[in-house]
Amino acid sequence: TRFVVSLFVIAAVVFAAWWQWAPERAFEVMLAVLVISCPCALSLAIPTALGTSHGTLARLGVLSLRPDALDTLARADTLLIDKTGTLTEGSPSLEDLEVFGATTREQALAWVAALERESRHPLAAAFHGLDVVAARGVALHPGRGIEGEVEGRRLRVGRADFATGRQDDGAVWLGDGVRPHARLGFSDRPRADAAAAVSRLRALGLAPEMLTGDSGMAASLVAGATGIEAWRARQSPEAKLARVRELQAAGHVVAMVGDGINDAPVLAGADVSVAMAGGASLAHRSADLVLTGSALQRLP
Repeated sequence: TRFVVSLFVIAAVVFAAWWQWAPERAFEVMLAVLVISCPCALSLAIPTALGTSHGTLARLGVLSLRPDALDTLARADTLLIDKTGTLTEGSPSLEDLEVFGATTREQALAWVAALERESRHPLAAAFHGLDVVAARGVALHPGRGIEGEVEGRRLRVGRADFATGRQDDGAVWLGDGVRPHARLGFSDRPRADAAAAVSRLRALGLAPEMLTGDSGMAASLVAGATGIEAWRARQSPEAKLARVRELQAAGHVVAMVGDGINDAPVLAGADVSVAMAGGASLAHRSADLVLTGSALQRLP
């Protein structure tokens, strides 16, 4: 009722104003105000605007999965971003392999490949194409590693404290939970346009903060190469979500960018989220927007 009464008052004021300035147009202007302001017109305007904007986004290589994603994105003042597969190409390569005890290089590779075959982590891509033995009873431990039975041995691959009981040193280890069998080093190059994208985001007032489950050394290398000043390493999915909650409690509107299964909780928990096209399906379902190509420049 208030809306209708207010609308008639505004229309009357508009009619009076136009009558003084251009009386021949006073009626049509008043009628236009009534037509475009009626509830039916407003209910048509919103989906029309959304359809047009989403079509434009699609041509730019961005798919919007939530109707309110653009509105929230416009209000975002804090940007969190994943490292592996987001800032980097997500195709790690094995750079170093050190074996211990009676374990041979061939055995270590076969055992790690057998376990990683059941994993969707980007590190698993480094072992694609290798002949592997069967692994049974495989269990994933997000943020820590993977374990299973291979050739009668219960083995673990992941952080040093998880795989060997040693202090975490940033590398990936193969062990039985107590003794080490091998230490593996990987490298993953930043995306070609990552530094330029970070620079443009900073110019928009959204200096990214990187959250990664990888070691501090790996995080610092990527942060230095891309120009990111704030970063947190060895972040479990729970820790990433806790960081989002901390920022939201401080009054920030948080945007999150990620690609992996481990990023699904934080993508769902952020105010607005963006997933990379090559990421996991679960990340896509948890995100509000999806970049359809590999170029990170689409983000700014």
